[in-house]
Parts: sequence; structure tokens; C-alpha cells
Amino acid sequence: MTTPMPFYDRAPSQELQDLLLPGGFLAPLVELAGRQVSGHRHAVYLRVKNEVDVYRGRTVLVNAKRLFNGRVRIKAHSAYDSQPGAKDFLREWQADETGFADALNHYLSEVKVTRQDLTRGEAKVQEQWSLVREPWIPFDREGRLRGDHKMGADFPAIREANSKLDAPTRSSGSRKAEKIDQLAIDPQGRLVLLELKDTSKKDTSKNDSEIYYSPFQLLQYVWEWHDVLESVRNDLQAVIDARVAVGLTPACIPRLTGGIRAAVGFGADQRSPGVKRRYAMVLDIVNQHLPDDVDPIETWAFADTGPKLVT
Repeated sequence: MTTPMPFYDRAPSQELQDLLLPGGFLAPLVELAGRQVSGHRHAVYLRVKNEVDVYRGRTVLVNAKRLFNGRVRIKAHSAYDSQPGAKDFLREWQADETGFADALNHYLSEVKVTRQDLTRGEAKVQEQWSLVREPWIPFDREGRLRGDHKMGADFPAIREANSKLDAPTRSSGSRKAEKIDQLAIDPQGRLVLLELKDTSKKDTSKNDSEIYYSPFQLLQYVWEWHDVLESVRNDLQAVIDARVAVGLTPACIPRLTGGIRAAVGFGADQRSPGVKRRYAMVLDIVNQHLPDDVDPIETWAFADTGPKLVT
């Protein structure tokens, strides 16, 4: 049995896309991307297995899947199954059934996310960057390659960069995470790999090393995606095209023409002087080990007026 080549399979079937179009059964999910419910913004993303996820921060409150029999299954994390409005909403629906939009709004208005780390800290940073239109337009989050491909740590440049980092910063092996925080397209049609970090200390499970280590983490993604970009470019474009078709992404988004741009994104930049110094050291080493056709990694913060380039 052969191992499948790299692929990115988040584009919906035509049947699911039709349900997401204006007037379609799942159109109320798309409409969430442009408004707030009970003071909360929600992000909507296409997923594998012909599914759609609605996020509040870092938690999925709605998962919609078109079944083979034409029905639509709506579910969420088990933590929300017993909350008000869940019983009438989290179930299988007929694709021509009435009342879906009202049930969705009632459920989202009543559901409570009790874990603060799921809606604050890095979750808030994720929300901020998901809404930008400059310097790039995001189209997916938690991007993950599938099939046969080299992990970032398998590249010689990664091992060499790691050997040059000092002991407090050096990686003990390949990274645990396999998902890049956000994927976007810049005005030149390059794929943007964005690693997001919260520097506010609101998420106490995080520590300073995760901030100053982030350029090296991103370096691993850069090599991994750079190695397979041409193999998955059509897959990525199919996701973008579907999002544009249903109204989740603005039609002005450029086509993915090739090339990679990499950036670390913060919320407000609240790094201590010590973290800034160590971050700069890691960044300098990382930039010396990028692929030849990739520009130095950028650092951005989200200020009151929007994205601001730091380095």
C-alpha cells in the first residue's frame, strides 16, 4: 500500500458548498462571521470530512457535517451538550427543515464557555488576526498537512539552527505541534504562515520560552510547507475558492501564486526586555537558516489601530 502524497483536504463537496450559499440551509453559519451573538464574535472554517466548524475563541461550539443521506448533523464538544438550547439544536436536521437559524441563535446566546483560556489570551489573539484584511487575508486556522511529507525537524537546516541555540532555548527534538496557527494570502499571492502568541500573561499555562522560541517553531513550518507547496497549492486554492463562493472570505483575495511569507503575530506587545533580547537572538539564528527564496521572518503586534510591524 502506497503512502499518499502531501495533500490539504479541507475544501467542501459541492453539496456542502450549496448548503452554505446564501439561502442554503447552513447559510446562518456563514452569517455568523459578520456579526456578534451575545457580545461574542465567531469564526467559521471549513474542515476535513465535509465539515464546518464554528469557533468561539479556541473552542468549537458548532460542528456541521453533511451526511450521505442528505441530512445535516450538528454537534459540539460534549461540554456543551447539556447547556440551554443544545437539545433542540445539536441533532440531525433535514436539509429543508425550518427553524435552524432560530435554534442556532438561541443556542449561541445561551451557551457558556467556562474555561477562560478558551476565550482569552491566545484565543483573543487568534480572533484579532482572523479579522485582518491587511497586510494579508487569512483563510484557515490550525493548518495541517496530510499524507506523506517531511516534518520540520527532519530538515538539515533545522538541526543546524537548533544546534546554534543556547541550552535554555534549544529544542530537544521535533516539535509536538503539527498545526500552523493561521494560513493567509498576501497581496503578492504568497502563502503566509502565521504563528500567534499571547504576551499578556493571561494564559498562565504558557511561559516566556514559548514566546522567544516561536521563530524556531515557525522555521520548522516554513521548511515543511516550502517543501510541498507546489503539491498542495491547488488544494489550498480550492479551500480559498469555496470560502469566497459562500461569502466567508472577501472576493478581493489574491490567488495563491506560490512562495512563502512567514510571520509571528502577537496581540499587544507586552514582552519584557529580557524576552525581547532572547527573541531577537533566536530570530537572528532562524533567519540564517531559511530557504533561499523565503524572506526573513516578520514580527507583528496587534495595536489599537490594527497590525503593526515590529521587526
